[in-house]
Amino acid sequence: MNNDELIRKLNSVGKRAFVENYLLFQRYAVGTISKEEAIDQLMELGVSNEAGASIRLSNAKLIFENSRNKVALALIIESQNLPHNISKEAKTLLEV
Repeated sequence: MNNDELIRKLNSVGKRAFVENYLLFQRYAVGTISKEEAIDQLMELGVSNEAGASIRLSNAKLIFENSRNKVALALIIESQNLPHNISKEAKTLLEV
């Protein structure tokens, strides 16, 4: 996955959603949670409806499977259009 593809996938997930639900996306990508459970959690959190949650999960999984999650976090940190707390949380996740 090149940087252009990563950016498209990240935009499909949503930068804010990627950071706020990073651990959920990670758990889904490694198979410790089913797609149905992950969709239910995203819907409960008000992140998306069922179709949107499925799209977010599929794109986030591709980011993790291609080991581009840390690069995605770095791109989010560099983004000028996000609230400071999201950038700060992305930085914390990047350091872990």
